[in-house]
Amino acid sequence: MKRIYLESLIGLFACFMASIFAYEVTVYQWTTDYEFVLYDYEALAHQQLISNIATNQGVEAAEEAIAQFADMTRHIVTTFPLGQGAPSEVVEFFKAQSDMPVLFDDDRDLWFHFPGSDAIYRYAPDEEAFVRQKIQLEDDLLWLFFSLSFVIYASGHLFVIHRRVKKLERATLGFASGDFSIRAETRSGSAIGSLNRSFNLMADKIQHLIDSNRALTNAVAHELRTPVFRIQWQAELLKDTPLDQEQRATIDSIVEDTEEMEGMVDELLYFAKLDNHKLDLEKSRFELSTYVDKLIPRWQKETKLMLAMTSHLNTDHQLNADKHQLKRALDNVVRNAFKFAETQIDIHLVEKEKFLCIEIHDDGPGVDEKHIAHLFEPFYVGNKARNKGKSGHGLGLSIVEKICQQHGGHASVKRSAKLNGALFTLCLPKCNSEPDKPIQ
Repeated sequence: MKRIYLESLIGLFACFMASIFAYEVTVYQWTTDYEFVLYDYEALAHQQLISNIATNQGVEAAEEAIAQFADMTRHIVTTFPLGQGAPSEVVEFFKAQSDMPVLFDDDRDLWFHFPGSDAIYRYAPDEEAFVRQKIQLEDDLLWLFFSLSFVIYASGHLFVIHRRVKKLERATLGFASGDFSIRAETRSGSAIGSLNRSFNLMADKIQHLIDSNRALTNAVAHELRTPVFRIQWQAELLKDTPLDQEQRATIDSIVEDTEEMEGMVDELLYFAKLDNHKLDLEKSRFELSTYVDKLIPRWQKETKLMLAMTSHLNTDHQLNADKHQLKRALDNVVRNAFKFAETQIDIHLVEKEKFLCIEIHDDGPGVDEKHIAHLFEPFYVGNKARNKGKSGHGLGLSIVEKICQQHGGHASVKRSAKLNGALFTLCLPKCNSEPDKPIQ
């Protein structure tokens, strides 16, 4: 963002300098500078006056008039007798241009001569004169104020644009973070042309699509409950009737599938609540290492894998979180590790800046780099060729991420450097303030 504004300011300054250059070229090179023409006329008139004085009163009187003119106009007059000491181009000019007794050199110094005198005279501005110093100061101040005015105008203009862009950026970031009710201001003092209205139109369409998708998800999940329950009930009734071994196996498979569908419906409804921010968190303060340590025996009963926990936290590090939701998130990640680990799962509790993090390492095949960016997306299955028991429904890790986000934390996955499998990390904001003591 800063680079854009800096480039804009440099671009405006470049345009300003280009316009000055174009003016200089147009006025002083491509066309006649009539101000200089006027100076030539004045110089000729001055030379003729000096010539008349020399003719009527003599050369000495003419030179006195020259000295008096130079003193009154704050010039320095220099006399070059017989052209000695004068630049060769000046001497050659007066020899070649006998009908042109005046010359302005590149510094705009006036050179002239008059009949009756073999000398060449030069008027040069007296830069030490008070009045000329003041004129130079005024010229410098003019450019200074002109440049400052340009910088102030450009900076103010960019500031207004910057403020409007920042407002639109805040609306964009809020919308991207999940607050789909945010809209950009469309007042003339806050809008950037029609960009704000276009953003709001896009936001309305996206919100409508998301709301429609959520409504459809909720409706489908709720409507699935009844037929799933009916299938389960009818299958249970069939199990009580005389069946051969093959039929009983088929009924058991139906019951198993309906239970899986019921679990998927429950997860779908739960995810919808998390996605709609309609799940109320019942937060409480507790020590993370003690909390996780109590969960280890229960997880160990579900697997033959080696399960271990290592805490790198101090005893004063606490969380302010919903224990039930955190347990659900940990269950999802740990049981996901059960599916892919070969011999062991290690759980590490570490502190990372403002977060307390739970790292879950396994020695399984790990996660391919191409799947990492999408692994927490709903219904995403990294390897569709895997069997149903390992792939699941694709909602478990999405629920984990939503739970972490609702607590102000985040979830991530990468390859474990310790066990060379997958490493899932759940980070929640730590709470270090001392709890209120009860009144004695």
